[in-house]
Parts: sequence; C-alpha cells; structure tokens
Amino acid sequence: MDVIGSVSGRLYRTGFLLARAGEGAVYRVIGDASILLKIFDVRPSARAVQKLELLTGYLPKPEFVALPLETVLDVATRAVVGFVQPFFRRTVPITRAFDSTSRTRCGLPDQLGHQVKLCRLLSEAVARLHTANLVMGDVSDTNFLICRNWLGRVTAVSVIDCNSLQISLRTNRGHEIFASGVATEAYTAPEVQPTDWSISPRTVFSDNFGLAVLCWLLLFNGSHPFAVASPRNVDVPPLGERIERRLFPFAPATPLPTGWTQLTLDPSLGVLPNDLREMFFRTFSTDDPRDRPTADEWVRAFRNWESKPAPVLRDLGDWKRLLSNPLANAPVPIRRWGGRGLLLMGIGILAILFPRFQDSSLPAPESEETRPALFQKASTTSKPARSHYVDRDFFPDDFLNPQPRTKE
Repeated sequence: MDVIGSVSGRLYRTGFLLARAGEGAVYRVIGDASILLKIFDVRPSARAVQKLELLTGYLPKPEFVALPLETVLDVATRAVVGFVQPFFRRTVPITRAFDSTSRTRCGLPDQLGHQVKLCRLLSEAVARLHTANLVMGDVSDTNFLICRNWLGRVTAVSVIDCNSLQISLRTNRGHEIFASGVATEAYTAPEVQPTDWSISPRTVFSDNFGLAVLCWLLLFNGSHPFAVASPRNVDVPPLGERIERRLFPFAPATPLPTGWTQLTLDPSLGVLPNDLREMFFRTFSTDDPRDRPTADEWVRAFRNWESKPAPVLRDLGDWKRLLSNPLANAPVPIRRWGGRGLLLMGIGILAILFPRFQDSSLPAPESEETRPALFQKASTTSKPARSHYVDRDFFPDDFLNPQPRTKE
C-alpha cells in the first residue's frame, strides 16, 4: 500500500518501515519528515474508528504525546486503515536505559543520577496524560521514547502508540468509556490481571502501578520487582499471577513460599531514599489501588532526590561499572569518541595550563656580579647626571657644555 488517502483529502506516500507495533506497522512519510503513518494489520471496528476520531479532535493536546492527527483511508474502499501521528526526532526507546551495556551503546550516561532523571521525566509524561483526563491503560516499555536535543542531552520522555489510550465521555446515554483494549502482563495492576483485557476499563490507579514498575526497572537495571529466584524443583507461578497475589519479595510483610528468594539488585535497595522506598512498597503491596502514589507524587519524590548530592559508591558493582567505563560521566562527544575524546580533552587541558608552566620556568635575572663585563651597566658616578631629553652618553662633554672662547 503505497498511496494512502485521508479524511482531509490529502494523499500520503508510505516510506520505509520504521517499526512494527502490536496492531500494525509504522512507516515514514515521503515528503514530510514531521509525521508518521500507522497502518493496522486488520481493519479496525466501527467503535475503534469512533475512538480514533475522538482522539484526533481531542483538546488540549499534551506536550510530547503522539495523539493521532487524522485518520487515513484506503484509496479504493475509503475504509479507515490507520492514522497519522507526530514524529519525535532524536529519540531512543526507553528499553535502552534498562541495562548498562545498552546505555553505553546508545550514548546515555551510565550513572544512577541520570536514571533518577529518567524516572522523573517518565513520571511527568504520565502526569501530563492524567492532567488532560486521559488514562494510558496499556502502560508498557514500548510506549515511551527518550527525547534528546542536538547536543545529546535528555530533555523529555514522549508517549507514542496513543490509539490504545482510554477515553471517558459523558453522553446522553450516560458515562461512556472507550477502553484501552490491550495490556502488558508485566505492567498490569493486580486488579486488572484476572479481567478480560479487551473490554476491562482502566483507571489512573492502574496507570500508577505500571509507572512504578517502569521506574523500578530503570533504577535497578531491568530487574522486575516481582521477579524471584528458586531452585529447579520449586514451581513458580507466572508473573501475572504473582502480581495478582501481590507477592512482592522485597516487602518485609510479604510471606514468600518455601524456596523463593529475592534477586540480588544492582544497585542495592539501600540507595533509595526512605520516602521512595516506602512509595514502592505501598504501590506493590497495598490492597486498595487508591493508596498508590500518584504520578505527581512520583515527580516530586524524584525531583527531591535529584536535588540531593550524588550518592556515594557503596557497592562493588558500582566500582566495577566505574572502572569498566571511566568515560560514563563525560559529555556525549567525549563518550562517542572514546579514547580519542579523552586524548583531546587532555590536550586541551595542557594547552590551558602551558602558559602558566612557561612563566614559572623562566630563569631568574642575573645579578651585576655574575653578568659579563661586556653587558654590565656603565657606572654613572664619573659622568654628569643624564637629562630626560638628551642622551649625554652619545654627545661629548665639550659639545653639551661649551666653554666661552677667550680673545687672544
């Protein structure tokens, strides 16, 4: 399908395949680098088309949220086959920030302070949705992108694949909900796990659970909060069942079955401030979804942690990461150039300090006794005082002090 029509009458030409989503494929648009085309694999239902039209005209449009701009049609049948969404440049999938190797390869700083910043930006993205009365529904690691500027500095976290957002409307028939329709097991709240994901409604409280899981993955190098270790002869239920039963292994009050042990976290759980540790425990262990921290509360907590001094390297794993990648905290151009960047940085420092070394290495002035006789200053005791206007050493004495002539 090369040429796609639209409701506005504009024709779009699909470019190369950018990615494949769960419901279709995402293409670049020939002639317009600011938008993308998402084409569904299966023709959407009438209710799904109605939801797309509502999202297209939804106001206000939150910043860094790829809400659909307009629906696109098949030129032959005039049926809705997808939608147009904005394209965010210089982005990295948030999954690249889950482990040290991926962060180094894509140029992200490999340090705990930067992970805290990503958690704060992620919380701000979810808070923007909730402020606009939108529920994400399908909170997943595939729905977020890390946005960077032209210098490589991370500036925001954007939300993509927004056709799965949940919309609630008040109509003549009452309160109508256009459900998300999809979910991801690893990020789905306990109260949503046993339901039919295709029709079950979501709330901001279920979004808060998925947000906490994503922040935990960012802080602890991709280790899921409900992951456990067990011997081979011990049966462990699936991840969704463990989440539904709220078997959070790090909470002191959680009774774990025999043979289950906690995974070793990197960094350790002790790096978390007390308020953040309590917020994680409250999210993963509480029975009432309304007791979970909101996205705004996560933003404030991570911002407070950012304002504190950098944590001290207290684990052996922290020292290993520092020694294996000493350029992790350097600017992006230095990290990309590797050893060459470090060499150029050293040359620049020497160029700045070289004039100081040069001034301090000058020899001390020689005294009159050690100076050769040829270059010693002439003694002024046997000569008249020098004038400020005439050099008496150049002219003879009888020229400067003429004697009156006597008549013979």
